[in-house]
Amino acid sequence: MKNIIHHSCTGIMAALAGILIATHPAHGESLYSKMKKGTAHYGQGSYDEALKSFVDAQIESPEDPQVKYNIASAHYQMKNYEEAVRSYQDVAATARDVRLEEQSLYNIGNCRYRQGKLEESLEYYKKALDLDPDDRDAKYNLEFVREEIKKRINQAKQREQEQQQKNKQEEKESQQQQQQEPQQEGNNQEADRRRQEQQAEEGKPEQAQQQQEDEAQREQAISEEPQSAPAAEDQSRNAEGQAAQARQMTEEEAENWLRGVKEGKRDYGKQLEERGGRSYRPAKDW
Repeated sequence: MKNIIHHSCTGIMAALAGILIATHPAHGESLYSKMKKGTAHYGQGSYDEALKSFVDAQIESPEDPQVKYNIASAHYQMKNYEEAVRSYQDVAATARDVRLEEQSLYNIGNCRYRQGKLEESLEYYKKALDLDPDDRDAKYNLEFVREEIKKRINQAKQREQEQQQKNKQEEKESQQQQQQEPQQEGNNQEADRRRQEQQAEEGKPEQAQQQQEDEAQREQAISEEPQSAPAAEDQSRNAEGQAAQARQMTEEEAENWLRGVKEGKRDYGKQLEERGGRSYRPAKDW
């Protein structure tokens, strides 16, 4: 199985033969020499020099389809595919030789393939086979391009499937990330809460000590404050009440003492001892 696109070069030699037959000697020698020179450059791979020689020959015979064909072939080898296509199309439209027409159509198919226009290249290979069904190169290139089209279609489908799978995977990862973010945020909040509690626990002894110091300072401040007027008044009233009670008890004792004197039942000296040795001076002269 061949694995390259074949380009037909047979038209060049056919052009030389046609020139020898169709031209007069004087005119033919000039045209022939230019075509021969161009063919030699073409065979050596010097396609730019070959193109110059073929263009010079076209000046001698502007409408010669074989000269146009050789110019198109030189453009093809130089990868000037659009120039080659225009020249081959001109040949295919004007050539009286069916073989030259078929070769032009075949090479247009090659140009379109090189340009990546596979569907269009298939059409020109079919046209070439319509003129020459036995052209093996045209058959091969036709099948080769068909397989290439199928291959590219399958590759495109595969890339599309891979892209879809990639998009689904990215979407899945994005959803998982969105689900993890609230949980992570909750974990961060829980960690912050625990950290704050730990800091609060570590600060409690210092707070307790500070509270104790503040309480001690308040108690000391209260003890050092002067008594207020109501407190002093309460103490004064308590003192007067105690004095009045003392006077009342003294009057009762005095009355009891007088009864004792009258009844002869009390010993004044003993009473003085019971009262702590204090002397008593009655408020009235009994």
